[in-house]
Amino acid sequence: MLQVKSIFQKEINDNPYLFVNFVFAFFPFSFIFGSLIVNLNVLLFCCLGIFYLKSKILQAKYDFIIKIIFLFFLIVFLSTTINVIKSQYFDGQPSDLNLARFAKSIFFFRYFLLLIITYLLSKYDILDFKYFFFAAAFASLLVSVDLIFQYIFGFNMIGFENPFPATGIADENKDASYWAPIMALNPRNSSFFGDEYIAGGYVQRFAFFAIFSVILLFKNKNYKKFIFPMSIICILGAGIVFAGNRMPLLLFIFGFFLIFLFDLKIKKILFTSLVALLIILNFIILSNETYKYAYHLFIYNSKSVFYLPITKVLSKLEKFDEQSPKVKKFFYKGRKVRLETNHERLFLTAIDTWKYNKVYGNGIKSFRVDCHKLGKNEDINMEERLFNPDVPLAPEEVTYFDKKNRMCSNHPHNYYLEILTETGAVGLIIISIIALTFIIFLFKNYKFIKKINLENFILLSAIISLIVEGMPLRSSGSIFTTINTTYLILIASIVLSYKKILKIKIE
Repeated sequence: MLQVKSIFQKEINDNPYLFVNFVFAFFPFSFIFGSLIVNLNVLLFCCLGIFYLKSKILQAKYDFIIKIIFLFFLIVFLSTTINVIKSQYFDGQPSDLNLARFAKSIFFFRYFLLLIITYLLSKYDILDFKYFFFAAAFASLLVSVDLIFQYIFGFNMIGFENPFPATGIADENKDASYWAPIMALNPRNSSFFGDEYIAGGYVQRFAFFAIFSVILLFKNKNYKKFIFPMSIICILGAGIVFAGNRMPLLLFIFGFFLIFLFDLKIKKILFTSLVALLIILNFIILSNETYKYAYHLFIYNSKSVFYLPITKVLSKLEKFDEQSPKVKKFFYKGRKVRLETNHERLFLTAIDTWKYNKVYGNGIKSFRVDCHKLGKNEDINMEERLFNPDVPLAPEEVTYFDKKNRMCSNHPHNYYLEILTETGAVGLIIISIIALTFIIFLFKNYKFIKKINLENFILLSAIISLIVEGMPLRSSGSIFTTINTTYLILIASIVLSYKKILKIKIE
């Protein structure tokens, strides 16, 4: 006990800014507790940052990329303001809704403040990312172990039980017989997240910090440098599977392959771990019929979304094959009709709502309102149609499947489509410039990211996490929510601090 106290005291003496570092390192844990705690964490960290930096915030010279990022925040504000004025005085929308959207566009600037404070605290040697690095690693591993525990025992390590062990869907107006086939399709566990089934995405977001931390800790331990990384990687992968979030598993494996692109002398460890991971994942999925069917359905839905642009073009050229097995169809009054997936329908809806304001978009949080303007057609019950494709449709269920099969939600479930519909072509162009700058950064600094040390692993964890999070062809949450925006800003701020992390001379 005295030894631990002595080590802690030494750490405080060596780092007078330890508290602000701990506040920053708490972010991975605050995501577990929810948006309120994340916002409090942001507020506390920004207050501490302003206290330490004072006038340096205004005096600092910012890189081009930070100015471009600020321009995106400005576009979000301007787009929302223009659309709020239009909705209030021309469309007759409720004033409380317009006021809420306008307030959100203003408060959205807090994330830019978080970005520049993190960047400057690192620049002036106040913030050390090693605390965040190990905290993120521990948090992701903890949730993974808890997911495995919950899968085995039916409750997690603090006693949380899922209201529906197989899925996150609940509706008091539906009886058990209604939800039974749906629950069987996608078995889920929630870990510490209670009734929110997002644990798999959480693990995936911080998994690479865990992978690199264990490789770093056991790099000189002979056989342990193989056994421990392999074990941790398999635990992370199994945790994501048991969470029931299928897209995070695909992104996790994709991010794993990205590591091979960097010139690191750990490829034997990674290859051995990858083989072990794939064997275990294959065993878990194939040995459980519900998981097997869930991933089969995921692959089918992914193909449907992938073939969406192709089928739309071919249908316009009148060369679309109605017998194509690529998309699921069913009969209605003797006519074969495509059954589009929910994500496919949302993506099409996003394109349609973007057409209202192609240049500057419809403003923040507008999709949930604008999607209802597309038409008053009755919507088909997709779940019933999925399980009973041969049951004839009632006349009131019919929609215009060829052109009007759309769907409403809080957001389009894709970052880029949400940016397009809510900030328009201008916002998407700015994001594209940011992405291009990031790609140029990777090519220019590729040679620096090859050493097996803490600094390189911190940066590499953030780079891979940012690439995976920014994948265009993926389903996602809303980019304008507290947790998603905070995560993106935190990871981006680490990448922006690359000169300090790699000890490159700052001009």
